[in-house]
Amino acid sequence: MDNHQYKVKLEYGVAAVVLLVGLFFIYQAFTIETSRESIGPRTLPLILAVSLVLGGIWLAMRAFFGKVGVLQPGYGFLESDSKRIFAIVACGVLFVTVFWAFGYFCAVIVTLIAMLLTFGVRNWFAMIVGAIVLAIVFQWVFMGVMLLNDPKGAVFDMRPYTNWITGAK
Repeated sequence: MDNHQYKVKLEYGVAAVVLLVGLFFIYQAFTIETSRESIGPRTLPLILAVSLVLGGIWLAMRAFFGKVGVLQPGYGFLESDSKRIFAIVACGVLFVTVFWAFGYFCAVIVTLIAMLLTFGVRNWFAMIVGAIVLAIVFQWVFMGVMLLNDPKGAVFDMRPYTNWITGAK
């Protein structure tokens, strides 16, 4: 397979992942309760999710018409190993699993640490503190400021312990 065909196939793969993530977030956006306002709490998440779907379609169309550009050194998986590729995919699965089991806050912490480990970071103090700070900031922005839905975990509900971040009672 030449480099152009490789890049086309890779773009199709990226388009499929972006589409699937967008569709998942559209589904999640419809779990947010609505209000009588014309622009309610579901609006921004739905706009972002639809944008992901449209972006995935755009990437697929680019690949279909062969408009993927020149292959740059280090692009894609040509210079990577299957262990790292598996670890990156596993981080996505880990995020979804932890999100389902314990909610968004824990998913951000666990997945950030896993991604940093995947890319060779070994400073445990920086990883843990950075992940906790990032989770607090994301929790405050998304659930506190933007008032997005914070579903409870199926195994353990962390919301009583993170409500102080968002100001919820």
